[in-house]
Amino acid sequence: MNQNAVGKNDLWDFSLRFVTPMVRRLLPEPGDAVALELGCGEGRRLGAAAHLFGRVIGVDSPEMIDLALSRPGRAQNIELVAREGLRLPVESSSVDFVFTFDGLTHFESRDRFNAEVLEAARVLKPGGTVMFWYGRITRLPFVINPVTWLRGISYSRDAAIPLKVQQSAMRWALRKARLRHRALSTPLHPDTSWRLFRGGDHSYATAVKQR
Repeated sequence: MNQNAVGKNDLWDFSLRFVTPMVRRLLPEPGDAVALELGCGEGRRLGAAAHLFGRVIGVDSPEMIDLALSRPGRAQNIELVAREGLRLPVESSSVDFVFTFDGLTHFESRDRFNAEVLEAARVLKPGGTVMFWYGRITRLPFVINPVTWLRGISYSRDAAIPLKVQQSAMRWALRKARLRHRALSTPLHPDTSWRLFRGGDHSYATAVKQR
């Protein structure tokens, strides 16, 4: 594990959001594991992940990878990979842990969303774990637009979280990708601190690739 300096708040935030009790049970020795972040952005979470995992891969658009490369103090066990197109530039069955925070919320269609879950499953080793944070649909859209609610996915004017997903749609995407869900957390039943959900509009899914 890398011991380079990283902000305490970043490390705390990453541990709280991604290294939940369920993930710790599924990945008992993260220091020997390979982790991959979908939509790593400027790489803020990668430094924290590098403290916990043996190797960390950050994947994003060429523009965002350029920004991440310019970030000072990058740990030696971090690899940044630019992506163009649907396919992830990562070998199949080579990663132990795939995670993302809002990386699934910027796609233009449900088909594209489902395809990204399939790609995550492809690069994951059998028995590997995914942790997807995503924007969740609240009950209010059912009153406003019941058709959208029943489809399980909607779009909003929120620039940060334009795509929101109902848990049933997430379950379907995981099942299609042969990822067995272990935790689909909600504000009432979190696998982590309930404070993360207080007043928020996120949920997350933890799943394991079937052997």
